[in-house]
Amino acid sequence: MRPAAFSSFSRFPSKREVKKKEKEKGKEVQKKPLGSLILTVKLALLADTRLFRYEIDVGEDEQTITLDGLVSGDEEKNAATEVVRSLPSVKTVLNKLEVDTNLMQVLGKRQDESITGLVKEQFAKSATLIRTEEDVVSISGAVRFQVIALEAAQSARQVPGVKAVKTDRVRLGGES
Repeated sequence: MRPAAFSSFSRFPSKREVKKKEKEKGKEVQKKPLGSLILTVKLALLADTRLFRYEIDVGEDEQTITLDGLVSGDEEKNAATEVVRSLPSVKTVLNKLEVDTNLMQVLGKRQDESITGLVKEQFAKSATLIRTEEDVVSISGAVRFQVIALEAAQSARQVPGVKAVKTDRVRLGGES
């Protein structure tokens, strides 16, 4: 006779129990995915280089996607619709994006401000003045040694989005 501790291992499942477990496994596969259609759409918009810089709001109502926000031209507006329509599970796209022809200037200025902030972080202890215009960093002010200007330019070059670094207004001087 077997000890009681082994009694649960001695019994094999019946055919009925096996079929029931197989059905349950099939149901598990059919469960709703852990993602969301809105997140899928937002990620697809961010993956497109034409749309990456725009803040596009996304809404969903029964597989109808609504896009809202500002873009700089009709080309970008149409690209957004194209990207979203290419996604599985999207039936309809309602594109409420508005075109603002001045938006590129605003975004460019915002990027210049971000670049300036990042470059300034590199030179927190320095007496240099840093400006950014159209992704070009200009460094000016007095430095004690020319190598400091070189290090400043090389550090600025490492900041994402910087196209060039101008140091023509850096002057060799005293401690200021």
